[in-house]
Amino acid sequence: MDSDEFIFAAVWPRELSRLRRELRSARGDANRALVDRAVAMYELYFQARSSAARSDPVRAYAAPWATALERAAHWVAGWRPNALIHVLYSESSLRLQSQLPNLLLGVHSGDLGDLSSEQLGRIDGLQRRTMREEVEIGAEMAAVQEGLAEPFPRSDAELEGKVGELRRVMERADELRLRTLREVVGILQPVQAVDLLVAAADLEIGLREFGLWLDRSRVGAQGRAW
Repeated sequence: MDSDEFIFAAVWPRELSRLRRELRSARGDANRALVDRAVAMYELYFQARSSAARSDPVRAYAAPWATALERAAHWVAGWRPNALIHVLYSESSLRLQSQLPNLLLGVHSGDLGDLSSEQLGRIDGLQRRTMREEVEIGAEMAAVQEGLAEPFPRSDAELEGKVGELRRVMERADELRLRTLREVVGILQPVQAVDLLVAAADLEIGLREFGLWLDRSRVGAQGRAW
């Protein structure tokens, strides 16, 4: 296992699980400092991704450290930025349904089921901007893929240029992912941000654990076939 694979397959899942535990245990005393520490951890993760993309863009895009299920869910080698906002809306809707009687009586929880109209307006604006940029990045990625599919023979310089374009598109996608995270938690109150970060971690950890189970099942089935 090389250093990149160790970071993304071993270190990051472990640190994400640790972060989830910390957020859950500190939720009752959630403050902006706690949220900032969580965002700082994601920043370190994306710095590692950027380093991997610079050293070997093609391998970073293929993400051999991810499970087959995780790769199937990838958008430009990672989660789609707008997915975080979908998680927010989903979690908010679930909480709102359970808290609606109290809200009608004027009792507010202050969590994701209790978003203000001002917050909802800002989140909607962020989602629209994020979706527009996703379309732009998707078009850039399509252009790179079309360029790589052009018939050979091709010069080394041409191929290196396409690989460089792939790296730039991946970096732009990661910048959007991190910027979306920062802006979303900036709109939310600390308790709301903690609930969102926990829900997002639940999704990422769950997807990886189920993906690992599927990969092991597939290997076991192949072994029995032999």
